[in-house]
Amino acid sequence: MSLERDSALPLYLQISRAIEAKIEGGHFGPGQMLPSETALCRHLSVSRITVRQAFEDLLTRGLIDRRQGKGTFVARPLIRTGLSGADRLFDTLFAQKHAPSSRLLAFGLQDSPADIAPFFDCPEGGQLMRLDRLYLLNDRPVGMVVGWLRAEVAAISREEAASHSTAYLIERVFGQPIKKSEVSIRAASAGRETAQHLKINERAPVLVLHRRRLLQDGRTADVVRAYMNADSYEFSIDNVLGLDSHPSLTLVAA
Repeated sequence: MSLERDSALPLYLQISRAIEAKIEGGHFGPGQMLPSETALCRHLSVSRITVRQAFEDLLTRGLIDRRQGKGTFVARPLIRTGLSGADRLFDTLFAQKHAPSSRLLAFGLQDSPADIAPFFDCPEGGQLMRLDRLYLLNDRPVGMVVGWLRAEVAAISREEAASHSTAYLIERVFGQPIKKSEVSIRAASAGRETAQHLKINERAPVLVLHRRRLLQDGRTADVVRAYMNADSYEFSIDNVLGLDSHPSLTLVAA
């Protein structure tokens, strides 16, 4: 890394752009620790204030993270989405540029749990379709979805389910679009099973998204519980006045 001291571009911006180029080029990978402020000051013969300004620029643009007492690290890919992204998690994932992928964890008819059956007017123990997925960016797990759908979805092949969103499968089977989504999001600890899939500590925080989608005829299409790595997802409200056009969202403090 070299600096042009006669350039009109401030030194701190030269440093931040040089680090950004190394991140984009793969020299510094997601989660990797960057050189310390002291090391950069010595290497580049600049003041600590200049290096700190460069880090602040990178931090503001979401390219790095600072961890108290540990250092500065390249930020892991973050899925940023509006409220509509809570309605189509599969499509939101595959809109990302960081090598998105998904894996089916479960696919088949199962007896409906007591807390799920009432949503489908299904007797407890009646058959529903179980469809669980693991979402990944750059082969790193970022979310796990546990889903229940109407039994008719069993007509879909496992191969088709693996390569298409659940919304697509629903519309294909029932021949009608999803009319309404009810969504709530809360923070919680991962727990053993979720931690194993997401490869995080059992006590690590996750965002838990509960979602129910209804067909045009009013029947429940699916009920989903999604566990999202807290450092991988960010939900935002872009236009408060336009909330009527988005899924109903409830934020709950756990």
